[in-house]
Amino acid sequence: MKTAIIYVRVSTDEQSEKGYSLQHQEERLRQYCQFHNIEVVRFYKEDHSAKTFERPAFNELLAFLKKNRQAANLLLFLKWDRFSRNTFDAYMMINRLNKLGVEPQAIEQPIDMNIPENKITLAFYLSAPEVENERRSLNVIAGMRRAMKEGRYVTTAPKGYKNTRNELNRPIITPGKDAPLIQWVFEEVARGVYTVKDVWRMARRKGLDVGRSNIWYLLRNPIYYGKIFIPPYKEQPPMLVKGLHEPLISEALFYEVQEVLEGKKRKTTSQYAAQKELPLRGFMQCPKCGRNLTGSASKGKGGRYFYYHCISPCGNRIRAEDAYDKFMAKLAIAVKEEYIVLFEQIMKDYYHQAHKDQRKAVSNLKVEIEKNRERIAKSQELMVDGELAATDYREVKARYEPVIQKLERELNSLAQVDNNLLEYVAAAVDILRNLPKYFSTASLPVQQKMVSSICAEKLIIDEKECRTPKYNDVIEWIRALGAASSEIKKEQASKFGSLSDSVIRIGFEPMTYCLAYQLQVSLRPCLLQGFVVWTISSPFQVCHV
Repeated sequence: MKTAIIYVRVSTDEQSEKGYSLQHQEERLRQYCQFHNIEVVRFYKEDHSAKTFERPAFNELLAFLKKNRQAANLLLFLKWDRFSRNTFDAYMMINRLNKLGVEPQAIEQPIDMNIPENKITLAFYLSAPEVENERRSLNVIAGMRRAMKEGRYVTTAPKGYKNTRNELNRPIITPGKDAPLIQWVFEEVARGVYTVKDVWRMARRKGLDVGRSNIWYLLRNPIYYGKIFIPPYKEQPPMLVKGLHEPLISEALFYEVQEVLEGKKRKTTSQYAAQKELPLRGFMQCPKCGRNLTGSASKGKGGRYFYYHCISPCGNRIRAEDAYDKFMAKLAIAVKEEYIVLFEQIMKDYYHQAHKDQRKAVSNLKVEIEKNRERIAKSQELMVDGELAATDYREVKARYEPVIQKLERELNSLAQVDNNLLEYVAAAVDILRNLPKYFSTASLPVQQKMVSSICAEKLIIDEKECRTPKYNDVIEWIRALGAASSEIKKEQASKFGSLSDSVIRIGFEPMTYCLAYQLQVSLRPCLLQGFVVWTISSPFQVCHV
Protein backbone atom coordinates (compact mmCIF):
# COMPACT_ATOMS: atom_id res chain seq x y z
CA MET A 1 0.00 0.00 0.00
CA LYS A 2 1.27 3.49 -0.88
CA THR A 3 1.73 6.08 1.83
CA ALA A 4 1.86 9.80 1.26
CA ILE A 5 2.51 13.16 2.82
CA ILE A 6 0.19 15.83 1.50
CA TYR A 7 1.41 19.42 1.23
CA VAL A 8 -0.62 22.55 0.55
CA ARG A 9 0.70 26.07 0.10
CA VAL A 10 -0.67 29.48 -0.76
CA SER A 11 0.83 32.97 -0.61
CA THR A 12 -1.12 36.04 0.43
CA ASP A 13 -1.02 37.47 -3.11
CA GLU A 14 -2.25 34.23 -4.67
CA GLN A 15 -5.08 33.95 -2.18
CA SER A 16 -6.31 37.51 -2.92
CA GLU A 17 -5.69 37.55 -6.69
CA LYS A 18 -6.40 33.95 -7.82
CA GLY A 19 -8.68 32.66 -5.10
CA TYR A 20 -6.37 29.81 -4.09
CA SER A 21 -7.47 28.22 -0.82
CA LEU A 22 -5.64 25.92 1.57
CA GLN A 23 -8.91 24.18 2.43
CA HIS A 24 -9.71 23.52 -1.24
CA GLN A 25 -6.27 22.03 -1.86
CA GLU A 26 -6.53 19.80 1.16
CA GLU A 27 -9.95 18.50 0.16
CA ARG A 28 -8.78 17.70 -3.40
CA LEU A 29 -5.67 15.88 -2.13
CA ARG A 30 -7.57 13.79 0.44
CA GLN A 31 -10.19 12.83 -2.15
CA TYR A 32 -7.38 11.76 -4.53
CA CYS A 33 -5.74 9.61 -1.84
CA GLN A 34 -9.03 8.03 -0.87
CA PHE A 35 -9.87 7.23 -4.51
CA HIS A 36 -6.43 5.68 -5.17
CA ASN A 37 -6.27 3.89 -1.82
CA ILE A 38 -3.27 5.93 -0.57
CA GLU A 39 -2.73 6.29 3.16
CA VAL A 40 -2.07 9.83 4.36
CA VAL A 41 0.61 9.74 7.07
CA ARG A 42 1.27 13.45 7.40
CA PHE A 43 -0.27 16.79 6.42
CA TYR A 44 1.55 20.13 6.12
CA LYS A 45 0.19 23.54 5.17
CA GLU A 46 1.63 27.05 5.06
CA ASP A 47 1.15 30.59 3.80
CA HIS A 48 4.53 31.32 2.26
CA SER A 49 6.17 32.23 -1.05
CA ALA A 50 7.55 29.44 -3.25
CA LYS A 51 10.55 31.43 -4.54
CA THR A 52 12.77 29.35 -2.24
CA PHE A 53 12.44 26.25 -0.06
CA GLU A 54 13.19 28.28 3.07
CA ARG A 55 9.64 27.71 4.35
CA PRO A 56 8.79 26.72 7.93
CA ALA A 57 6.33 23.93 7.12
CA PHE A 58 8.46 22.46 4.33
CA ASN A 59 11.49 22.41 6.63
CA GLU A 60 9.40 20.47 9.18
CA LEU A 61 8.43 18.06 6.39
CA LEU A 62 12.09 17.40 5.50
CA ALA A 63 13.02 16.94 9.16
CA PHE A 64 10.24 14.34 9.53
CA LEU A 65 11.44 12.39 6.47
CA LYS A 66 15.04 12.34 7.74
CA LYS A 67 13.97 10.92 11.10
CA ASN A 68 11.32 8.57 9.71
CA ARG A 69 12.69 7.01 6.53
CA GLN A 70 10.22 4.83 4.62
CA ALA A 71 7.35 6.46 6.53
CA ALA A 72 6.05 7.72 3.19
CA ASN A 73 6.92 7.10 -0.45
CA LEU A 74 4.90 9.97 -1.98
CA LEU A 75 4.80 13.73 -1.51
CA LEU A 76 1.55 14.95 -3.03
CA PHE A 77 0.51 18.52 -3.87
CA LEU A 78 -2.07 20.04 -6.21
CA LYS A 79 0.16 21.57 -8.93
CA TRP A 80 3.86 22.00 -9.48
CA ASP A 81 3.69 25.71 -8.70
CA ARG A 82 2.55 24.68 -5.17
CA PHE A 83 5.87 22.81 -4.90
CA SER A 84 8.21 25.50 -6.23
CA ARG A 85 8.51 28.59 -8.44
CA ASN A 86 12.25 28.25 -8.93
CA THR A 87 13.37 25.76 -11.58
CA PHE A 88 16.90 25.19 -10.29
CA ASP A 89 15.84 24.76 -6.66
CA ALA A 90 12.99 22.47 -7.70
CA TYR A 91 15.32 20.03 -9.50
CA MET A 92 17.68 20.02 -6.50
CA MET A 93 14.80 19.27 -4.11
CA ILE A 94 13.38 16.51 -6.33
CA ASN A 95 16.77 14.84 -6.28
CA ARG A 96 17.00 15.23 -2.51
CA LEU A 97 13.54 13.72 -1.97
CA ASN A 98 14.35 10.80 -4.25
CA LYS A 99 17.38 10.01 -2.09
CA LEU A 100 15.01 9.87 0.89
CA GLY A 101 12.82 7.39 -0.98
CA VAL A 102 10.04 9.90 -1.68
CA GLU A 103 8.58 10.76 -5.09
CA PRO A 104 7.08 14.28 -5.43
CA GLN A 105 3.93 14.36 -7.57
CA ALA A 106 1.29 16.94 -8.57
CA ILE A 107 -2.16 15.31 -8.78
CA GLU A 108 -3.48 17.80 -11.38
CA GLN A 109 -0.26 17.68 -13.44
CA PRO A 110 0.87 14.05 -13.02
CA ILE A 111 4.16 12.96 -14.61
CA ASP A 112 5.55 9.43 -14.94
CA MET A 113 9.19 9.95 -13.97
CA ASN A 114 10.14 6.58 -15.49
CA ILE A 115 9.55 7.91 -19.01
CA PRO A 116 12.52 10.13 -20.07
CA GLU A 117 10.44 12.24 -22.49
CA ASN A 118 8.21 13.34 -19.62
CA LYS A 119 11.11 15.37 -18.21
CA ILE A 120 10.41 17.93 -20.95
CA THR A 121 6.88 18.30 -19.58
CA LEU A 122 8.30 18.57 -16.06
CA ALA A 123 10.63 21.35 -17.20
CA PHE A 124 7.65 23.27 -18.58
CA TYR A 125 5.62 22.81 -15.40
CA LEU A 126 8.54 24.05 -13.28
CA SER A 127 9.68 26.93 -15.48
CA ALA A 128 6.21 28.39 -16.21
CA PRO A 129 5.64 29.58 -12.58
CA GLU A 130 9.17 31.02 -12.45
CA VAL A 131 8.58 32.96 -15.67
CA GLU A 132 5.29 34.22 -14.28
CA ASN A 133 7.03 35.37 -11.09
CA GLU A 134 9.75 37.19 -12.99
CA ARG A 135 7.26 38.88 -15.30
CA ARG A 136 5.20 40.00 -12.31
CA SER A 137 8.36 41.28 -10.63
CA LEU A 138 9.32 43.29 -13.73
CA ASN A 139 5.83 44.78 -13.91
CA VAL A 140 5.97 45.74 -10.24
CA ILE A 141 9.41 47.34 -10.62
CA ALA A 142 8.32 49.26 -13.71
CA GLY A 143 5.15 50.44 -11.98
CA MET A 144 7.04 51.56 -8.87
CA ARG A 145 9.70 53.44 -10.87
CA ARG A 146 6.99 55.12 -12.94
CA ALA A 147 5.18 56.21 -9.77
CA MET A 148 8.41 57.48 -8.21
CA LYS A 149 9.22 59.51 -11.33
CA GLU A 150 5.80 61.10 -10.92
CA GLY A 151 6.85 62.12 -7.40
CA ARG A 152 4.97 59.47 -5.40
CA TYR A 153 6.71 57.53 -2.63
CA VAL A 154 5.24 54.03 -2.93
CA THR A 155 7.13 51.90 -0.39
CA THR A 156 6.86 51.91 3.40
CA ALA A 157 6.83 55.49 4.64
CA PRO A 158 10.08 56.65 6.29
CA LYS A 159 10.12 57.80 9.89
CA GLY A 160 8.17 61.04 10.23
CA TYR A 161 5.70 60.18 7.47
CA LYS A 162 2.73 57.83 7.14
CA ASN A 163 1.35 55.91 4.15
CA THR A 164 -1.99 57.10 2.82
CA ARG A 165 -3.79 57.61 -0.50
CA ASN A 166 -4.77 60.69 -2.46
CA GLU A 167 -8.10 61.59 -4.03
CA LEU A 168 -7.30 59.27 -6.98
CA ASN A 169 -6.66 56.39 -4.56
CA ARG A 170 -2.95 56.39 -5.38
CA PRO A 171 -0.39 55.76 -2.63
CA ILE A 172 1.32 58.84 -1.18
CA ILE A 173 2.95 59.82 2.10
CA THR A 174 1.97 62.63 4.47
CA PRO A 175 3.64 63.98 7.66
CA GLY A 176 3.05 61.72 10.66
CA LYS A 177 3.21 62.15 14.42
CA ASP A 178 7.03 62.00 14.42
CA ALA A 179 7.42 64.85 11.91
CA PRO A 180 8.24 67.53 14.56
CA LEU A 181 10.90 65.26 16.09
CA ILE A 182 12.50 64.67 12.67
CA GLN A 183 12.66 68.45 12.14
CA TRP A 184 14.23 68.84 15.59
CA VAL A 185 16.87 66.18 14.82
CA PHE A 186 17.97 67.94 11.61
CA GLU A 187 18.11 71.34 13.34
CA GLU A 188 20.17 69.99 16.26
CA VAL A 189 22.67 68.20 14.01
CA ALA A 190 23.02 71.32 11.81
CA ARG A 191 23.87 73.41 14.88
CA GLY A 192 26.94 71.27 15.47
CA VAL A 193 26.72 71.59 19.25
CA TYR A 194 26.07 67.88 19.84
CA THR A 195 27.33 64.80 18.06
CA VAL A 196 24.93 62.69 16.01
CA LYS A 197 25.06 60.05 18.75
CA ASP A 198 24.06 62.61 21.39
CA VAL A 199 21.23 63.95 19.24
CA TRP A 200 20.01 60.39 18.70
CA ARG A 201 19.95 59.76 22.45
CA MET A 202 18.02 62.98 23.11
CA ALA A 203 15.58 62.14 20.30
CA ARG A 204 14.99 58.69 21.83
CA ARG A 205 14.16 60.32 25.15
CA LYS A 206 11.72 62.60 23.36
CA GLY A 207 9.96 59.55 21.90
CA LEU A 208 11.52 59.04 18.45
CA ASP A 209 11.78 55.29 17.91
CA VAL A 210 14.78 54.97 15.59
CA GLY A 211 17.83 52.74 15.81
CA ARG A 212 21.34 54.04 16.38
CA SER A 213 22.55 53.03 12.92
CA ASN A 214 19.33 54.14 11.20
CA ILE A 215 19.80 57.74 12.36
CA TRP A 216 22.60 58.14 9.79
CA TYR A 217 20.39 56.86 6.98
CA LEU A 218 17.61 59.17 8.16
CA LEU A 219 19.90 62.23 8.06
CA ARG A 220 21.04 61.43 4.51
CA ASN A 221 17.57 60.69 3.10
CA PRO A 222 16.53 63.44 0.60
CA ILE A 223 12.87 62.52 1.14
CA TYR A 224 12.79 64.97 4.05
CA TYR A 225 13.43 68.03 1.90
CA GLY A 226 10.95 66.97 -0.76
CA LYS A 227 13.04 64.86 -3.15
CA ILE A 228 12.78 61.15 -4.01
CA PHE A 229 15.90 59.17 -4.88
CA ILE A 230 15.38 56.61 -7.67
CA PRO A 231 18.21 54.04 -7.69
CA PRO A 232 19.83 52.85 -10.94
CA TYR A 233 18.18 49.95 -12.73
CA LYS A 234 19.84 48.13 -15.62
CA GLU A 235 20.82 50.92 -18.07
CA GLN A 236 18.76 53.57 -16.31
CA PRO A 237 20.92 55.97 -14.24
CA PRO A 238 20.03 57.06 -10.70
CA MET A 239 18.03 60.25 -10.40
CA LEU A 240 16.58 62.65 -7.87
CA VAL A 241 13.03 63.86 -8.58
CA LYS A 242 10.76 66.33 -6.83
CA GLY A 243 8.18 64.54 -4.71
CA LEU A 244 4.50 65.29 -4.35
CA HIS A 245 4.73 64.97 -0.57
CA GLU A 246 5.18 67.83 1.90
CA PRO A 247 8.86 68.36 2.88
CA LEU A 248 9.68 68.44 6.58
CA ILE A 249 12.82 70.59 6.26
CA SER A 250 14.33 73.06 3.80
CA GLU A 251 16.89 72.04 1.20
CA ALA A 252 19.40 74.46 2.75
CA LEU A 253 19.06 72.76 6.15
CA PHE A 254 19.48 69.32 4.57
CA TYR A 255 22.78 70.24 2.88
CA GLU A 256 23.98 71.99 6.04
CA VAL A 257 23.51 68.68 7.84
CA GLN A 258 25.43 66.88 5.09
CA GLU A 259 28.37 69.23 5.67
CA VAL A 260 28.31 68.33 9.36
CA LEU A 261 28.20 64.59 8.60
CA GLU A 262 31.08 64.89 6.12
CA GLY A 263 33.18 66.90 8.57
CA LYS A 264 33.17 70.04 6.41
CA LYS A 265 31.43 72.10 9.09
CA ARG A 266 33.34 72.59 12.31
CA LYS A 267 31.62 71.13 15.34
CA THR A 268 31.72 73.18 18.50
CA THR A 269 31.17 70.52 21.13
CA SER A 270 33.71 70.78 23.92
CA GLN A 271 36.05 67.88 24.54
CA TYR A 272 35.59 68.45 28.27
CA ALA A 273 32.68 67.31 30.37
CA ALA A 274 30.14 70.11 30.61
CA GLN A 275 29.02 71.66 33.88
CA LYS A 276 26.90 74.78 34.08
CA GLU A 277 29.16 76.18 36.86
CA LEU A 278 32.22 75.92 34.54
CA PRO A 279 31.21 77.49 31.21
CA LEU A 280 34.81 78.54 30.43
CA ARG A 281 36.35 75.10 30.90
CA GLY A 282 38.32 74.21 27.79
CA PHE A 283 38.76 77.85 26.80
CA MET A 284 41.31 79.02 29.40
CA GLN A 285 45.12 78.99 29.43
CA CYS A 286 47.33 79.06 32.52
CA PRO A 287 48.99 82.52 32.84
CA LYS A 288 52.02 80.91 34.54
CA CYS A 289 52.97 77.88 32.43
CA GLY A 290 50.79 78.29 29.33
CA ARG A 291 49.01 74.95 29.66
CA ASN A 292 45.25 74.53 29.34
CA LEU A 293 43.19 74.89 32.50
CA THR A 294 40.61 72.36 33.55
CA GLY A 295 37.91 72.74 36.18
CA SER A 296 36.46 70.85 39.10
CA ALA A 297 34.54 71.25 42.35
CA SER A 298 35.88 71.22 45.89
CA LYS A 299 33.86 70.49 48.99
CA GLY A 300 33.90 73.02 51.81
CA LYS A 301 31.96 73.85 54.93
CA GLY A 302 29.52 75.96 52.97
CA GLY A 303 29.02 73.43 50.17
CA ARG A 304 30.75 72.89 46.82
CA TYR A 305 33.11 75.47 45.32
CA PHE A 306 34.23 75.45 41.72
CA TYR A 307 37.72 76.28 40.47
CA TYR A 308 39.64 76.42 37.22
CA HIS A 309 43.09 74.94 37.83
CA CYS A 310 46.24 73.85 36.02
CA ILE A 311 47.26 70.20 36.03
CA SER A 312 50.98 71.09 35.92
CA PRO A 313 53.16 71.50 39.05
CA CYS A 314 52.70 75.28 38.88
CA GLY A 315 49.53 74.84 40.94
CA ASN A 316 47.75 77.87 39.55
CA ARG A 317 44.02 78.05 40.15
CA ILE A 318 41.25 80.64 40.16
CA ARG A 319 37.74 80.62 41.56
CA ALA A 320 35.13 79.98 38.87
CA GLU A 321 33.05 82.93 40.07
CA ASP A 322 36.00 85.34 39.83
CA ALA A 323 36.89 84.09 36.35
CA TYR A 324 33.28 84.47 35.27
CA ASP A 325 33.09 88.07 36.56
CA LYS A 326 36.34 89.05 34.81
CA PHE A 327 35.18 87.45 31.55
CA MET A 328 31.84 89.28 31.72
CA ALA A 329 33.68 92.57 32.26
CA LYS A 330 35.77 91.77 29.18
CA LEU A 331 32.65 91.14 27.13
CA ALA A 332 31.22 94.50 28.15
CA ILE A 333 34.14 96.37 26.53
CA ALA A 334 34.98 93.94 23.70
CA VAL A 335 33.67 96.38 21.09
CA LYS A 336 33.11 100.09 21.66
CA GLU A 337 29.70 101.58 20.90
CA GLU A 338 31.04 103.93 18.22
CA TYR A 339 32.65 100.97 16.44
CA ILE A 340 29.35 99.07 16.50
CA VAL A 341 27.53 102.07 15.02
CA LEU A 342 30.12 102.31 12.24
CA PHE A 343 29.91 98.59 11.55
CA GLU A 344 26.11 98.77 11.32
CA GLN A 345 26.26 101.68 8.87
CA ILE A 346 28.88 99.97 6.73
CA MET A 347 26.85 96.78 6.53
CA LYS A 348 23.74 98.68 5.52
CA ASP A 349 25.70 100.59 2.86
CA TYR A 350 27.17 97.32 1.67
CA TYR A 351 23.74 95.74 1.46
CA HIS A 352 22.42 98.43 -0.86
CA GLN A 353 25.57 98.34 -3.01
CA ALA A 354 25.84 94.52 -3.04
CA HIS A 355 22.18 94.22 -4.00
CA LYS A 356 23.18 95.27 -7.51
CA ASP A 357 25.95 92.65 -7.63
CA GLN A 358 23.56 90.07 -6.24
CA ARG A 359 21.09 90.67 -9.05
CA LYS A 360 23.91 90.23 -11.54
CA ALA A 361 25.02 86.99 -9.86
CA VAL A 362 21.42 85.71 -9.91
CA SER A 363 21.18 86.55 -13.60
CA ASN A 364 24.44 84.72 -14.35
CA LEU A 365 23.28 81.63 -12.45
CA LYS A 366 19.98 81.59 -14.33
CA VAL A 367 21.86 81.83 -17.64
CA GLU A 368 24.09 78.89 -16.68
CA ILE A 369 21.09 76.82 -15.59
CA GLU A 370 19.32 77.52 -18.89
CA LYS A 371 22.45 76.62 -20.90
CA ASN A 372 22.68 73.23 -19.24
CA ARG A 373 18.97 72.60 -19.73
CA GLU A 374 19.34 73.44 -23.41
CA ARG A 375 22.19 70.94 -23.69
CA ILE A 376 19.95 68.19 -22.34
CA ALA A 377 17.05 69.27 -24.56
CA LYS A 378 19.25 69.32 -27.70
CA SER A 379 20.61 65.88 -26.86
CA GLN A 380 17.06 64.61 -26.50
CA GLU A 381 16.12 66.01 -29.91
CA LEU A 382 19.17 64.35 -31.48
CA MET A 383 18.19 61.05 -29.89
CA VAL A 384 14.62 61.34 -31.20
CA ASP A 385 15.97 62.12 -34.70
CA GLY A 386 18.23 59.09 -34.53
CA GLU A 387 21.45 61.13 -34.61
CA LEU A 388 22.41 60.25 -31.03
CA ALA A 389 22.32 56.88 -29.29
CA ALA A 390 20.09 56.49 -26.24
CA THR A 391 23.09 55.56 -24.09
CA ASP A 392 24.89 58.75 -25.11
CA TYR A 393 21.80 60.81 -24.26
CA ARG A 394 21.62 59.22 -20.82
CA GLU A 395 25.29 60.07 -20.24
CA VAL A 396 24.67 63.69 -21.21
CA LYS A 397 21.65 63.87 -18.92
CA ALA A 398 23.51 62.23 -16.02
CA ARG A 399 26.36 64.73 -16.49
CA TYR A 400 24.35 67.95 -16.55
CA GLU A 401 21.45 67.25 -14.17
CA PRO A 402 23.70 67.35 -11.05
CA VAL A 403 25.24 70.59 -12.35
CA ILE A 404 21.77 72.11 -12.72
CA GLN A 405 20.78 71.01 -9.22
CA LYS A 406 23.96 72.53 -7.75
CA LEU A 407 23.38 75.84 -9.56
CA GLU A 408 19.75 75.90 -8.38
CA ARG A 409 20.90 75.40 -4.78
CA GLU A 410 23.34 78.29 -5.15
CA LEU A 411 20.58 80.42 -6.64
CA ASN A 412 18.19 79.68 -3.76
CA SER A 413 20.92 80.24 -1.17
CA LEU A 414 21.92 83.57 -2.74
CA ALA A 415 18.34 84.82 -2.77
CA GLN A 416 17.76 83.78 0.83
CA VAL A 417 20.94 85.48 2.05
CA ASP A 418 20.09 88.74 0.33
CA ASN A 419 16.58 88.87 1.72
CA ASN A 420 17.64 88.19 5.30
CA LEU A 421 20.90 90.12 5.49
CA LEU A 422 19.49 93.26 7.11
CA GLU A 423 17.75 91.11 9.73
CA TYR A 424 21.04 89.33 10.46
CA VAL A 425 22.87 92.66 10.70
CA ALA A 426 20.31 93.97 13.21
CA ALA A 427 20.59 90.74 15.26
CA ALA A 428 24.41 90.84 15.18
CA VAL A 429 24.49 94.50 16.26
CA ASP A 430 22.12 93.74 19.13
CA ILE A 431 24.35 90.88 20.28
CA LEU A 432 27.50 93.00 20.06
CA ARG A 433 25.84 95.69 22.19
CA ASN A 434 24.52 93.22 24.78
CA LEU A 435 27.06 90.39 24.89
CA PRO A 436 27.05 90.07 28.73
CA LYS A 437 23.26 89.87 28.87
CA TYR A 438 23.02 87.23 26.16
CA PHE A 439 25.86 85.19 27.65
CA SER A 440 24.45 85.18 31.20
CA THR A 441 20.97 84.06 30.10
CA ALA A 442 22.10 81.41 27.58
CA SER A 443 22.22 77.66 28.17
CA LEU A 444 25.60 76.00 28.69
CA PRO A 445 25.98 74.70 25.08
CA VAL A 446 25.17 78.17 23.73
CA GLN A 447 27.61 79.79 26.17
CA GLN A 448 30.36 77.49 24.91
CA LYS A 449 29.35 78.26 21.34
CA MET A 450 29.60 82.00 22.04
CA VAL A 451 33.03 81.72 23.69
CA SER A 452 34.42 79.73 20.76
CA SER A 453 32.91 82.24 18.32
CA ILE A 454 34.19 85.33 20.12
CA CYS A 455 37.68 84.19 21.15
CA ALA A 456 40.04 82.90 18.46
CA GLU A 457 42.61 81.90 21.11
CA LYS A 458 42.54 80.77 24.74
CA LEU A 459 41.50 83.16 27.51
CA ILE A 460 44.17 84.19 30.04
CA ILE A 461 42.65 85.16 33.39
CA ASP A 462 44.79 86.18 36.35
CA GLU A 463 44.14 88.06 39.58
CA LYS A 464 43.89 91.41 37.77
CA GLU A 465 42.01 90.89 34.52
CA CYS A 466 40.79 88.65 31.70
CA ARG A 467 42.52 88.96 28.36
CA THR A 468 42.54 87.09 25.10
CA PRO A 469 45.46 87.35 22.65
CA LYS A 470 43.10 87.38 19.67
CA TYR A 471 39.37 87.80 19.11
CA ASN A 472 37.33 86.24 16.34
CA ASP A 473 38.31 87.77 12.96
CA VAL A 474 35.02 89.63 12.62
CA ILE A 475 35.36 91.35 16.01
CA GLU A 476 39.06 92.08 15.36
CA TRP A 477 38.20 93.73 12.05
CA ILE A 478 35.39 95.78 13.59
CA ARG A 479 37.82 96.98 16.28
CA ALA A 480 40.51 97.73 13.67
CA LEU A 481 37.96 99.49 11.49
CA GLY A 482 36.82 101.68 14.38
CA ALA A 483 40.40 102.45 15.37
CA ALA A 484 41.28 103.38 11.79
CA SER A 485 38.22 105.58 11.56
CA SER A 486 39.21 107.36 14.78
CA GLU A 487 42.73 107.93 13.50
CA ILE A 488 41.42 109.42 10.26
CA LYS A 489 39.21 111.82 12.18
CA LYS A 490 42.22 112.97 14.22
CA GLU A 491 44.33 113.64 11.12
CA GLN A 492 44.57 117.21 9.86
CA ALA A 493 43.05 118.03 6.50
CA SER A 494 46.49 118.50 4.91
CA LYS A 495 47.63 115.08 6.10
CA PHE A 496 44.44 113.36 4.92
CA GLY A 497 45.51 113.90 1.33
CA SER A 498 48.51 111.63 1.87
CA LEU A 499 46.11 108.73 2.31
CA SER A 500 44.83 109.01 -1.25
CA ASP A 501 47.21 106.34 -2.50
CA SER A 502 45.91 103.79 -0.02
CA VAL A 503 42.22 104.09 -0.78
CA ILE A 504 40.13 102.54 -3.53
CA ARG A 505 37.37 104.20 -5.46
CA ILE A 506 34.23 102.18 -6.10
CA GLY A 507 31.09 102.83 -8.05
CA PHE A 508 28.91 104.74 -5.63
CA GLU A 509 26.91 107.67 -6.96
CA PRO A 510 28.27 110.18 -6.03
CA MET A 511 31.78 108.68 -5.77
CA THR A 512 33.06 108.18 -2.18
CA TYR A 513 36.36 107.03 -0.76
CA CYS A 514 36.97 103.65 0.91
CA LEU A 515 39.27 102.65 3.72
CA ALA A 516 42.11 100.39 2.67
CA TYR A 517 40.70 97.59 4.79
CA GLN A 518 38.79 94.55 3.68
CA LEU A 519 36.15 93.29 6.08
CA GLN A 520 35.18 89.70 5.39
CA VAL A 521 31.80 88.85 6.86
CA SER A 522 29.80 85.75 6.08
CA LEU A 523 26.46 86.21 4.37
CA ARG A 524 25.44 82.84 5.82
CA PRO A 525 25.08 83.45 9.57
CA CYS A 526 24.04 80.53 11.73
CA LEU A 527 21.08 81.15 14.05
CA LEU A 528 21.60 79.37 17.37
CA GLN A 529 18.77 79.68 19.91
CA GLY A 530 18.40 83.38 19.17
CA PHE A 531 22.11 84.03 18.66
CA VAL A 532 23.84 84.82 15.39
CA VAL A 533 27.26 83.27 14.87
CA TRP A 534 29.25 84.89 12.06
CA THR A 535 31.81 82.99 10.03
CA ILE A 536 34.22 84.15 7.34
CA SER A 537 33.44 83.66 3.69
CA SER A 538 33.36 86.55 1.20
CA PRO A 539 35.37 89.80 0.99
CA PHE A 540 34.06 93.25 0.25
CA GLN A 541 35.38 96.82 0.48
CA VAL A 542 34.46 98.88 3.52
CA CYS A 543 33.25 102.32 2.57
CA HIS A 544 33.95 105.29 4.84
CA VAL A 545 31.55 108.14 4.09
